[in-house]
Amino acid sequence: MNNNKRPTIATVAAHAGLSVATVDRVLNARAPVNPQTAEQVFQAAEAVGYFAARLIGQRIRERRPTYRFGILLLGTAQAFYAHLAQSISEAAQHHATANLTCQFDYINDRTPSAIVAQIEQLAVQCDALAVVSFAHPLINACLAQIREAGVPVVALLSDIHEQALEPYVGQDNHVVGRTMGWLLARTCGARKGSVGILLGGHRFLGHQARVEGLHSYLAEHAPGLKPLEPLINLDNCDITEEATLDLLTRHTDLRGLCVVGGGGDGIISALAQLPKRPALCCILQESTQLSRQALSQGLIDVVMDSQPRQTANALVQLLVQLQSAEGFDPVRHRVHIAPQIVTSENL
Repeated sequence: MNNNKRPTIATVAAHAGLSVATVDRVLNARAPVNPQTAEQVFQAAEAVGYFAARLIGQRIRERRPTYRFGILLLGTAQAFYAHLAQSISEAAQHHATANLTCQFDYINDRTPSAIVAQIEQLAVQCDALAVVSFAHPLINACLAQIREAGVPVVALLSDIHEQALEPYVGQDNHVVGRTMGWLLARTCGARKGSVGILLGGHRFLGHQARVEGLHSYLAEHAPGLKPLEPLINLDNCDITEEATLDLLTRHTDLRGLCVVGGGGDGIISALAQLPKRPALCCILQESTQLSRQALSQGLIDVVMDSQPRQTANALVQLLVQLQSAEGFDPVRHRVHIAPQIVTSENL
């Protein structure tokens, strides 16, 4: 066999596992071809070194629809949101069926009127929106008007509509809360005591759902563990650190400590200051360099990572789907990402 032979259409077809006729249609635009098939031909052409691979890629891009998506995230110092934004950008860049641009904006002023202004500005400039926000009548009314105007909106990470009547990408937050309860019950064994809870704010429906799930599991399966009134940490590490030290001082029977939102690194900072690690189960959200180090050192017990890459991929797919959807489908348009439970043993 002559390995120096110039690759042909037949070579590309063989590598792609497609017929020569299909590859010819992609190369010469003789008939419409499924976008995934066209991408498959392009990847094969590049792999075998076909001379027209670049031209194929250009033609595929020219035939794709073009969309601009607006992404509104919380403006915090959490590494999670930076990682999520980067993951969304990468998912959009590698999407096979459309040319996508993502326009990011960040909520720093959490007053409803300020958030509404940001949402309205993005809606004017973009074909669809993904929004991280709490529930509020002004915000929900704004989103309803935008949807009626034909701009799809996806609730990201936390529901914004109290009846969950909206497209959504993120974890099933009630299940996350019950899983935290399951972990506490098995880690604490038969020991009775209190459980400290820190959350970003009561208005975030996702945080509320986690707290309710945690309460329901402990009430059903570990009644000896009593959840304390949740403390607001505004997803802030400094506030979380102070609250942790205060809880440990005021509640000598503390058996568990759970962060249902951001700011979990504050618990790590608090525990690192103590001469002896208390005998309690600490559950944090989001895998970071600091939380992984704390797991390996035994400072904390479990991290429930929301898997931002998988979240980003699912979000981009859904935003593209909604461009041609006729209406809201509560099955196809609500996407739950399973959390990854990280311990010192599976880092």
